[in-house]
Amino acid sequence: MLLLIVGGFLAVSTIIAKAAPSFGWHPLVLLQWSILGGAAALFAATRVSTGKARPHLGQVNEVARRKLLTYLVFSGLLFIAPNMIAVVAASKVGAGFVSLSYAFPLVLTYALAVVLRLERFRFLMGTGVLFGLFGGVLLALSGAELSVEASWWAVFALFIPVFLATGNIYRTLHWPKGAKPVDLALGMMATGFVALAIFTAALGLPLAPADWTWQATGLAVAQMAIFALQYGLYFRLQQTAGPVYLSQIGSVAAVIGLGLGFAVFGEIPNLAKLAAVAAVGIGIVLVTVGRKST
Repeated sequence: MLLLIVGGFLAVSTIIAKAAPSFGWHPLVLLQWSILGGAAALFAATRVSTGKARPHLGQVNEVARRKLLTYLVFSGLLFIAPNMIAVVAASKVGAGFVSLSYAFPLVLTYALAVVLRLERFRFLMGTGVLFGLFGGVLLALSGAELSVEASWWAVFALFIPVFLATGNIYRTLHWPKGAKPVDLALGMMATGFVALAIFTAALGLPLAPADWTWQATGLAVAQMAIFALQYGLYFRLQQTAGPVYLSQIGSVAAVIGLGLGFAVFGEIPNLAKLAAVAAVGIGIVLVTVGRKST
């Protein structure tokens, strides 16, 4: 259930990102306020449910505090980078293309886990990785019909799974001892917001939509609610199931995202994109079956 919920929210947030310019939002600015609002909502919900604030950094020793801060900084950067690419690329290459790029972290996470000896090599899973990489090549080729600007964004979109897979492994390897999932989610979102706020300020982007319509407000509120739920459950899923299983949220997001891209924006996948879906699907099945067979 956690996998389906988090993966589903990931797909919906991509659809909202593509819709952002239509309602006067710059995608990065909407992302910035959505992260802040989502973190605030998550903090409020956890405080109400526990009846007290979460523990603060002063309650741990100096070494543990430095490790925790380092963890939150790297987690935040590995969280915000793929989100920044996704929200801008969605309006350039389509929500379906971006959603499909989320399918690759499964095979990449397994490959990294083998290299770092978190998982041992298994033939089926290794074959699945090759199919996933082949799917990545096909997805890149599917952007050949795009404009020059959109083609560059299609290339950037292929870095999304690289950041996500690296984040999956990093968060597992360096999980702070005794830290609770919701505290790490809040810290990661706070770090991501600060990094993105600095970036948008440097670019001189407007901090509000062109017009404060009820649609613009509703879009922001919806994205805030999605982020609060999505990342409130994200670390819980990683703690419970590990990085390889967690990475399957991308597969869920890819399927739902392609469907929503067609239903909402009329995006019809071309032959190369459908072939990429098939290759990634085979890769996911082989990785999953190979993992269950041991």
